[in-house]
Amino acid sequence: MPPDARPHDNADEAFDAPYPLRRLFLGQAMPLFVVLLVAVSALAAWGGSTLMRSIYLELASRRAAVIDAALGHEVAVTWKTLASSTDPQSIYATTEGQRLLRILRNEQRELGLARLKIYGAGGLLLFATDESRIGERDPSDAYRRAAVDGERSAVRKAGADGVALYELYVPFAVAATTGTEPQRLVFELYEPVGQLDTLLARTGGLAIGLPAALLIVLALTVNRMVEHAQRDIDWRTKKLGELRGRLERLLSRSAAEAARRAIDGGGLASEAIDCTLLYSDIRGFTQFSEQHSPAEVVAFLNRAMAMQVDAIDDAGGDVDKMIGDAVLARFDGADREARAVAAATTILRGAAEQALPRGIGIGIFSGPVISGAIGPPNRQDFTVIGDSVNVAARLCSAAAAGELVMDHATATAAGIADPGTPDSVVAKGKAEPISVIRWAVATS
Repeated sequence: MPPDARPHDNADEAFDAPYPLRRLFLGQAMPLFVVLLVAVSALAAWGGSTLMRSIYLELASRRAAVIDAALGHEVAVTWKTLASSTDPQSIYATTEGQRLLRILRNEQRELGLARLKIYGAGGLLLFATDESRIGERDPSDAYRRAAVDGERSAVRKAGADGVALYELYVPFAVAATTGTEPQRLVFELYEPVGQLDTLLARTGGLAIGLPAALLIVLALTVNRMVEHAQRDIDWRTKKLGELRGRLERLLSRSAAEAARRAIDGGGLASEAIDCTLLYSDIRGFTQFSEQHSPAEVVAFLNRAMAMQVDAIDDAGGDVDKMIGDAVLARFDGADREARAVAAATTILRGAAEQALPRGIGIGIFSGPVISGAIGPPNRQDFTVIGDSVNVAARLCSAAAAGELVMDHATATAAGIADPGTPDSVVAKGKAEPISVIRWAVATS
């Protein structure tokens, strides 16, 4: 996942939710650690097992060479004759054959072999610890691989007494008599599992355990670092969310959305739109401010503003700005005129029902505006500007306390059955007066 990618499709979630570093680590990185741990352990175990078999097979080949050397030194002719014989029992019936047999028994005992077999051509047993089997044919698969392909093999198995043994097959070429090719024999040696096996097992355990331990320590260390990083990310995201919430309370919803688009590379672009504007103002607020303490003025203003903002929000409007005791709100989309009138009705009724010490006058006008960032790059205000804003402010100025003044086009689009009192208002910059209606909202 790229560093700037967020696992959220919703923009609000992308802002509010912290980056799930620990969840991704546990779900994606930690399984890789486990797979790596298993792979390293399995590879080390396989390597140790392969090494162990290789060592035992090498020892078996050396012991076959030791046996060959002993026989070649003591009974060389008889040994070469036995290697190519098809009737080993007839050779053992001779004096030299008996001597060869004693040497084989001694070599098996001195080399510490549990059992020993020597195969001639076709799997013929030239020698076996169980001497009654000498002369039999026992062409096993392991024998064939050794005799034909020269392949050494080792199989770990339990002996008759329960002692663990390695059954080792190694090919061996015995020098033949003059004029003939060397005779290929196969030695089958049964090597008891002893100190060498224990030593190799300890070495293999270290080879497996050390990398595994290092991987576990690494995974736990990284997990701890990720856990600390996640806590820091969560804390920073929470604080940023709180800061964003405070800042957005100082901005209009349109400004907050534009700022989010700018974060994604959209920029704070301006656009021409049609909207319905609601402009409200508290009548006699300056006089009220002169006659009351600052605390009383602020309490009254907050009360009046809270009522207006709630009414505008409930009607789907957006408070563009609050200018002292005045409020400018915009309504976009379908039924914007009706929703603006509904918000104004709620505000005027609320002011009357709550018996505010000063009344509110409201002007509503629909028309084109420019919506966008206004000001230099280092200090901008996202707002609506244009002649329509000025007209809405002029209609507000013409409204008495508890009165709504709107242009006829807005009243018609809002579907107002009672047109109120027709009138006209002269707006600055307009050649002709604006035809409006005055509407005093009933409180009951």
